[in-house]
Amino acid sequence: MLPFSTSFLAELLALPREILAYEAGRRIATMRPGRFVLETDSGAFAIDNAVRDGAVLGGLTDSAHAQILTRYDEEEEELPRVAEVAVWDVLFEGWPIEVVLVTYPTGDCTESRHYVIAESRAVAEAFFTRVCAHASEVDGEILVFEAGSWRKDERLFAAATKTSLDTLVLRGSLRDDILDDVRSFFSSRAVYERYGVPYKRGILLYGPPGNGKTHFLKGLLGSLPETPCLYVKSLVASYRNDHEAIRRIFKRARTVAPCLLVFEDLDTLISDDNRSFFLNELDGFAENTGVVVLATTNYPERIDPAIIDRPSRFDRKYLFDLPSADERSTYLERWSAAVDPAMRLSEEAIRDLAKATHGFSFAYLKELTMSATMAWIRDKGDMTRVMRQVLSLMKEQAQSGRAPAASRAGKRVGLVPEA
Repeated sequence: MLPFSTSFLAELLALPREILAYEAGRRIATMRPGRFVLETDSGAFAIDNAVRDGAVLGGLTDSAHAQILTRYDEEEEELPRVAEVAVWDVLFEGWPIEVVLVTYPTGDCTESRHYVIAESRAVAEAFFTRVCAHASEVDGEILVFEAGSWRKDERLFAAATKTSLDTLVLRGSLRDDILDDVRSFFSSRAVYERYGVPYKRGILLYGPPGNGKTHFLKGLLGSLPETPCLYVKSLVASYRNDHEAIRRIFKRARTVAPCLLVFEDLDTLISDDNRSFFLNELDGFAENTGVVVLATTNYPERIDPAIIDRPSRFDRKYLFDLPSADERSTYLERWSAAVDPAMRLSEEAIRDLAKATHGFSFAYLKELTMSATMAWIRDKGDMTRVMRQVLSLMKEQAQSGRAPAASRAGKRVGLVPEA
């Protein structure tokens, strides 16, 4: 069997976009008589990742020039590389297989088609299933959607597993309520199906910035190591619009389910241009069986009520509010107990500081303790005095800008306790 010519891919890309997908399949079938050609646009068929991870043996063919996009990610040790147009030669259970990928613009977005060329339909479908299954196997990673595609992120998973919820101060039983809700959902599929209840969940974590939403989210992911997590970092991608990105996100979630699908800072992801498409994927004809859509936002008032107020979309809403005096006191007590004995605060000082930090978020409290620690290391002396000096300085600085309490979100949704 002769390899594809060096001009093969260029000839395909020169075809009119309206017929490219069909004509590519027809030409491949003509060039490979007697072999079966499986065509797919499934985002789960990540052949480049499967080859890279060793799930299937093989690599890019030498006969056809591959178009590989190299991107920069400062958090990655290796530069991410994404195939746009390419041909692979692989071996699957002793069967030689070729895979052709063509990506081409359609309107204001792009389409990608893979053509799997195998000895028979059975071999092609078995290979296709194996590659798709590999894309859904999340073992020590979190699937991150960014720049229009999915990638497995081991670092994010490692950070989540190291995040402890024991150090997080939350009001009442908020932490356990959310944990119990998520865990019971994933363990109760049979109950949902028995009573005809749709097996899906929407959870919204909201409240002013700096009050533990991200910390809790990382801890939640770390407490569910066996549950696949899909994390949406951005919808922005070259040559792909938000509609295609949202479609690919939910399509992968349905493939991986049961899973967590996370939209952090939902208000920055959903706009007037993509809202209706997001709603259709969230609660349209397609069933998101086994998918927990978990979103966070600092500004719920910026989100269309059709998204957060309709129960069938986000039926669980949890407020991460500014800490009360008791919660500020607890935070300071835990901080004081963890530092060097010479730096610790008295109970009276903790009570006074808890009152004096009214309107502070947990992020501001962290800034207060960190700044006081640095000042104490420089000058030593009494920590209570140092802490009060730093607090006074922070309040003076806040007067020239936005005070800590001004970060409070104006809208409250769902049934939540007040401070």
